[in-house]
Amino acid sequence: SIGDAQNYERNDLVINEIMFDAGEGNSDYIEFLNLSEDSVNIGGWQFEDENGNSFKLSHIPYKLPKDAYFVLAADSSIYSNYGLSGDQLITILDVTNLGLVNTGELILLKDVKGNAIDSVFYSHKWHNKNFASTKNISLERINPNLNGNDVFNWSSSVNPLGATPGEQNSIFAENLNTEATISVEPNPFSPDNDGFEDFTIINYNLTQVTSQVRIKIFDSKGRLVRTLANNQPSGSSGTVIFDGLEDDGQALRIGIYIIFLESLNEGTGVVETMKTVVVVARKL
Repeated sequence: SIGDAQNYERNDLVINEIMFDAGEGNSDYIEFLNLSEDSVNIGGWQFEDENGNSFKLSHIPYKLPKDAYFVLAADSSIYSNYGLSGDQLITILDVTNLGLVNTGELILLKDVKGNAIDSVFYSHKWHNKNFASTKNISLERINPNLNGNDVFNWSSSVNPLGATPGEQNSIFAENLNTEATISVEPNPFSPDNDGFEDFTIINYNLTQVTSQVRIKIFDSKGRLVRTLANNQPSGSSGTVIFDGLEDDGQALRIGIYIIFLESLNEGTGVVETMKTVVVVARKL
């Protein structure tokens, strides 16, 4: 009976990702994450919004393992749109949509006893302002252990597919880096199409969980030769592949080049800049 059901604490299960503006051929969904120290029986648990829409996560007893994700989706298009294998824990409701308001509203997660376990008053203003369009782009929670109603704890997914249902969020950050770093490997590299070290990989870590990133390559005389990223949305770390070509597609000459990275978090106003060198070499 419901009276015998286990008592759960606030935030044992949290709202972790929201797809509220799905386009035609895509599915609204809500993703949940089990933060408790044990499995959570979500049988009879309900998702509600302030406009009276409500959907059960599961009609039968189901124990969601610790640290596991659970997705409540409007329809089955979520599988093909995000390359899901079927291993993810998903309830498909077979409805047109979840009734989520595109400008934002209060959404709640209630256990089988009707207790509120998590609630989020999301807003479309939480999206990354540098995105021209946020249709088919989910709102992701940056750190599920932090306040779910903090505007700075949510932002747009930077995954190429626009969302990460059933997986770790693309902008997830557990601990902020205390120092911004940039590295290049291999260095030197030889972009001569011989199949050996034709590309180099630029790795960076930022102190901000979300930023807009610019990466530019300058020659030894300070002339701009290549723009690798221009106002690109990024999480707290990222990787960019450099092919040793100029912006016009011509191969760079042998020599030393400067990699300059600039990032901006528009929410906090924090600007970070880093630079390092990369050497372009070729066989003699």
